[in-house]
Amino acid sequence: MPLRVLLGWLSFVIGLGLAVAAAQVAEAYGFQREAIQIILAVVTTGVSVPLIYLLRKYADRKPWSGLGLSSPPQGLAYLLKGAGLLLLSTGITLLTGLVFGWIKVVGVQIPAETLLAMMINLLIAFFYEAFPEELAFRGYIFQNLNTKLPSWLALITQVLLFILAPLAIIAGLVAAGIGSWDAVTWEYVLTLAVFGTALQLSRILSGNLWMCIGYHLAWLEMVRYIVVPDSGAIIEVEYLSRNGYYLIHIGTIVLSIIILLVWSRRGKLRPLNWMSKAADD
Repeated sequence: MPLRVLLGWLSFVIGLGLAVAAAQVAEAYGFQREAIQIILAVVTTGVSVPLIYLLRKYADRKPWSGLGLSSPPQGLAYLLKGAGLLLLSTGITLLTGLVFGWIKVVGVQIPAETLLAMMINLLIAFFYEAFPEELAFRGYIFQNLNTKLPSWLALITQVLLFILAPLAIIAGLVAAGIGSWDAVTWEYVLTLAVFGTALQLSRILSGNLWMCIGYHLAWLEMVRYIVVPDSGAIIEVEYLSRNGYYLIHIGTIVLSIIILLVWSRRGKLRPLNWMSKAADD
C-alpha cells in the first residue's frame, strides 16, 4: 500500500512538474498566456491520468469504478451538488462579511467578457487542476489509504500529501533557479489543508468524485471571477479588513465542511463513520 500511494502521488507531481516545465519553455519562446494555459492543462492530464490508470489496472489490479469516478451522465447530479455547496457557502460568508463590515460590495454585474473568460477557464481548469487532482488525491490515493487505514487517518494522510505536492514542485523550481518560496505562506498552506479536507469529505459522503470536481471547479471560478476585488468581477468586492479576505478564501471552505457534516447527520448524504475502511475493490 505505501508504494502504491507514493506512486500515485508521484503520478500527479510528475504530470504537474512536466506541465510547469513545458509552460516555462513556452513562456521563454514568447507564447501567449492562453496557449500556455492550454499546455498546462494538456500536459498535466495527459501525463497524470494515464499513469493513474496504469497503476489502477496493473498495480492495484482493481476496477476503475472503485475510485468513485462514474460516467459523466451519472456524475452530473454530483457535479452540480458540489458546485452548489460552494456557491451556498460563498453566499453565506459574503453576507457575514457584509454584516461585520469586513467586506464591501462595490458592484454587481455580468460582463460578457467575464462570462467568456469563465467558460474558457472552466475547460482549462478541469484538465489542469480539478480532474487530475481529484482523480489522484481523492480517488486513487485515498482509496489505497482507506483500504488499510480508518477514514479519519486516510483523510489526514491524503491532506498532507496534497499539501506536499505543490511544495515539491516549488522546491524543484527553486533548485532549478527559476522559482522562490515567496508564495508559500501560512494562508496558502491552511487553504490547501481545509480545501483538501472539504474535497475528501465530499468524496466520502457522496461516494462520487464528480462532487469533488464540481466543488473544485466552482471554487476556482469563484476566487478568479465571481467574488473578486476587480472591476471585471461578477461581484466586485473591497476587503475593508484582512478578516474579509480570510472569510471568503478560508471561511467559505470551513463552512462547506460544516455543511457536509450536517447534511450527513440529517441523512442527505451518506452517514459518516470515521473508523470505516474501504472495500478493496
